[in-house]
Amino acid sequence: MENSFSRRKGKGVDVSRGQTKKGKGDVIPIHGVINTPSVSGETTPSISTRGNNMIYPVHDLNPDCTSKNPNLTIIFFHGIVYGINDEWKETWTTRSIDGICWPQMWIPKDLNDNVRILSLSYDSNVVASVHNDVTDIGKNLVQSLVINSSYQMLWDKPVSIVAYSFGGLIFKSLVVEAHKRVYQRPMNDLDFKVQKYCELFLNNLKGVVFYSVPHAGGNRNLSKYFKWQCQQIAKDITQSCILKNMKSFNPIMEQLSVDFNKAICKDLNIYAFGEGLPIDNKWGILVPMASATRLSNNNNYKVEDANHLTICKPPTKDHPSYSILLEHLKFFMKKQNTRPMPPLPCYEVALEDKANAINCLFQKESIVALIGMGGIGKTTLSKKMYHLFHNQYEKSSFLEDVKSKNINDVKKQLLHDLCGKVLHKDEDLIKENLDQIKNCMTVKKVLVVVDDVGKTENLVALLQLLIDKDATNVNYKSKILVNCRNWQILKYHVKESAKMDMAFLEAEQAKELFMFHAFKHASHMTNDVKNISMEIIKACEGLPLSLEVLGCYLCDISNFEVWKDALHTLKNGQNLTGGSDNEVLWTTLRISYDHLDKEHQDMFLDIACFLVGFKKSTFCRVYWNGGTCDGKFRRHFFEKM
Repeated sequence: MENSFSRRKGKGVDVSRGQTKKGKGDVIPIHGVINTPSVSGETTPSISTRGNNMIYPVHDLNPDCTSKNPNLTIIFFHGIVYGINDEWKETWTTRSIDGICWPQMWIPKDLNDNVRILSLSYDSNVVASVHNDVTDIGKNLVQSLVINSSYQMLWDKPVSIVAYSFGGLIFKSLVVEAHKRVYQRPMNDLDFKVQKYCELFLNNLKGVVFYSVPHAGGNRNLSKYFKWQCQQIAKDITQSCILKNMKSFNPIMEQLSVDFNKAICKDLNIYAFGEGLPIDNKWGILVPMASATRLSNNNNYKVEDANHLTICKPPTKDHPSYSILLEHLKFFMKKQNTRPMPPLPCYEVALEDKANAINCLFQKESIVALIGMGGIGKTTLSKKMYHLFHNQYEKSSFLEDVKSKNINDVKKQLLHDLCGKVLHKDEDLIKENLDQIKNCMTVKKVLVVVDDVGKTENLVALLQLLIDKDATNVNYKSKILVNCRNWQILKYHVKESAKMDMAFLEAEQAKELFMFHAFKHASHMTNDVKNISMEIIKACEGLPLSLEVLGCYLCDISNFEVWKDALHTLKNGQNLTGGSDNEVLWTTLRISYDHLDKEHQDMFLDIACFLVGFKKSTFCRVYWNGGTCDGKFRRHFFEKM
């Protein structure tokens, strides 16, 4: 859908093949390009069917990128076509008469990075399409692309989309369908592998650039133009389902935008190009600016000096329709090469002062140790310190709960965070990888937080990477924070002067924390509850996790006997004559567990033993089917695991 097709009148269209007929010696201009050069290295699989699904071709525009771990995957969605086989290629060509496929020729060189570039072919032929609307095509693209085994390894990396006109609607339909595969499929039709890859695709989709996509309904010029163009080249247009259903085109656009907004991540970056010139006096501007820029966020749009047919065809690299796209692709790639920040608790008590104390120790020491019993807040304080000060470093990494992970997986995370290199689980670390980490620690200013290192072997394995004793230019600007329950594990590797013992909360701090969790929904409390609250706070002995867990357990419980029973159990569970400090913590946790009914106790144990790391949505789907607990499916799920 690029150029006027009036020249084609009388040439006809071979509907069975989707190709333009031409007489002997004729050179037919297609989409403003004459004899478009072939794309070297492209794969051109034919459209095939699998069951009720149509499998669409996916073209690789950067065959030189053979890595399984690209820094960015870019996927191009073409617009509507009129009986052309290479519709994807014809869409993404430059405006010049000898146009080239610019995503293939320009982007790999200009990004100067390890990128995968894919372009799709799908059923959008207004002459011969067999599908009624974009919903059908979106469903088939989930099968062809997202859950296709050839591309699954790409979805745990950053993904960006470039879509033109009707292709933007196809892309939105793909996102909506993938979202349904994750959250709306019936319990008897669950496929956890499909769910996994659709969820990965959606979570790592962080950037979209739209070229004149009709996001809002109410624009009839576009659908009328489709019909008019087809009438110029063919009398018989009855075989095109898309064309026959153009009357429903505008309502589909409107509802698709609503569903798309519900399906995307909140931090998805959207940029839009809007057409600033009319096609001609008859048709004018096909997609008004209000429609083309509707989904763009933070005023990320540009009205381009092009019409609807040429807006995705930059004449040169310097043209805004390409240079701005390139800037955003670089931004998407940079943004996604950083891991999300570790989450902080909803309510903090005395964290910032302690984090500043750690930073003061860093002025004198390269390694600082944070020591304390379980539940005292070592991890929470480490996260707070990381949030406050990571921006002061060139690179940073938060290694959470090291004791429960394979140490090689922890090293791979370090490699990703500090060097931007990603290794799959089945890929082994090599000496070159380890040297890259050491070099980064030596030449850059780096912050590494090691949470709950667990045992000496873990600490030694990490310090061998983080501290290069053989380096001649040791960088004392790089800092390491390690937290652990046992000082004996760290004492031979960290100076005594760099040790910080975690203290219990003071009385007022403990009261503040407990009151927040126990009474955040209450407008007032009785004297009896107030008095027993003071006793519970005292019995928790300033241990943050005990105060939080018990406060959450008692929140919204008006039965005073439950409060008394909790206090009695807590006191009886303590060994006040010198037992383990952990008894207060375990007694608190046990109180909240014992008061659950049998079904909820089973759920708790399932989560603790099997579902750690799963999303809340997965948990809900395991246990509830239509609002009722489904024990049969629950057993089936754990058997599959």
